[in-house]
Amino acid sequence: MIAIILAGGKGSRMRGEGEKKEKKGREEKKGRGGAETEKALIKIGGQRLIDSAVESVQASRAEGLLVAVTRNTPKTAEYCELVNYGTVKTPGESYHADLGFLLLRWPAFVSVACDIPFLQGWHLNALLDAFSHLRSCVSVTGAVPLDILPRGAKGGERGEKGERAWKKRVTPSYTFEHEGKTLVSCGINVVTNSEDSVPLVFSDPLLGVNVNTREDLENAQDLVVEHLKKVW
Repeated sequence: MIAIILAGGKGSRMRGEGEKKEKKGREEKKGRGGAETEKALIKIGGQRLIDSAVESVQASRAEGLLVAVTRNTPKTAEYCELVNYGTVKTPGESYHADLGFLLLRWPAFVSVACDIPFLQGWHLNALLDAFSHLRSCVSVTGAVPLDILPRGAKGGERGEKGERAWKKRVTPSYTFEHEGKTLVSCGINVVTNSEDSVPLVFSDPLLGVNVNTREDLENAQDLVVEHLKKVW
């Protein structure tokens, strides 16, 4: 099954917040989440989000890879051409409209949001396995429980003992209820023409981290640092 990385969104929440800030230091911010940078090209931990997504797909059992771009993301399309990532151009009208467009060509595919910095190949393999074990061709939605989402790294004002408080929990883009639990859609799915979908619940809290706003970006940068500290 082919995997398609969705990198054609307007990124309006990211740009909107950036435009409210003073515009000094624009050149310094380019490529690191400034208002001028398309989301897929933002760097977290020194790596562009699009490159991170591509690496994760390449580490999985997905049979092929394309990056979906739109008129909203011309720089992303140029970058993909430069580094030889295959692309498919979608209308860019809305998330669901683009999925419908892609389904006309691929009856089933893995959709991967371009803004999931902690995505790994095994996450996608688990999604593929879950789909292969279904008796009917329904969609599969990757999710994590809301209550395990991580918090940003320590920051802000110091408390009475001189310790910095943890930032607030990462804010999810979309939540839904399933069997009495609140789940966070984490941006990876097996997409089909079926109107039905079943969740695949992961216990990895970092999979629930995505980047839609400036605050999300700051949290993700913090979490990358904390994650690397634990690894090393």
